[in-house]
Amino acid sequence: MSSKSKRLGTLADIYQSENLDGTIRTIKIEKIEPSEYQPRQERKKGIEELAASLKTDGLLQPIVVAKGKGEDSYKIIAGERRFHAAKSLGWHEIECKILDRPQKEIYKLAVIENLQRENLSPYEEVDALLFLKNTHNYTDADLGDLFGKSRSYMSEVLSIANMEKADLAKCRSLDIQNKNLLVQAAQASKKGSLADFLELYSKGQLKTVRDAKDFNKSSKSDSPSLSLARSVGHYKLKRSGNTITIHSEDEILLGEILKYIRKELSKKFGDSTTS
Repeated sequence: MSSKSKRLGTLADIYQSENLDGTIRTIKIEKIEPSEYQPRQERKKGIEELAASLKTDGLLQPIVVAKGKGEDSYKIIAGERRFHAAKSLGWHEIECKILDRPQKEIYKLAVIENLQRENLSPYEEVDALLFLKNTHNYTDADLGDLFGKSRSYMSEVLSIANMEKADLAKCRSLDIQNKNLLVQAAQASKKGSLADFLELYSKGQLKTVRDAKDFNKSSKSDSPSLSLARSVGHYKLKRSGNTITIHSEDEILLGEILKYIRKELSKKFGDSTTS
């Protein structure tokens, strides 16, 4: 088990020891329903594989539920995918661990459970942390204490939520799943250079978090593409007398370099030299 899992597991145990009864009992499937507050957005992803595992090995760990609003009804805190898998197999009942927590605490426990299992996408994690922050009026420092992270780490992760929905959708479409890379994308978005960031990423010229940081540290006088190229060596210079030859297989980058040269010449000699 990772140190992250141990830390969050201990946190969950603390919550349970306060005023949760922890009763384990078999409950009819029809009396259980998913919670409307579920951090996982793709709730039924991988259900077929999980159902095959349940069929072969049975339920290895009870799902976690809390009392619902209706009499003898329950809401799922953790284990919704196991619930759907069991339902798809025609099970009429499932083993559950019942936690007696106030309604406002249920989502918090669901987030802890999912982060403990490390199976949330960075987009789901950010949405979940933002929901907790707004619902419980947590500061970034409070969230850091809750999940064993620094305040600055939480502030960086939550900066992703400040991106426009359309920009986040573009990141999703390019399958950017690295959380730290998304943090750098958020910084690029704030600086107004996300389009260049995503173009370089799509072309494979921005592959690592280090590349992304170099991109965001680029000089204001340089184009983002040129600054990144300088840092990762996507072009070569060859000097012969007063002539400098630029070699690169990237035509777009060569265009950026040409624009940069024209811009600098314009600054020094005026527009007449750049025609």
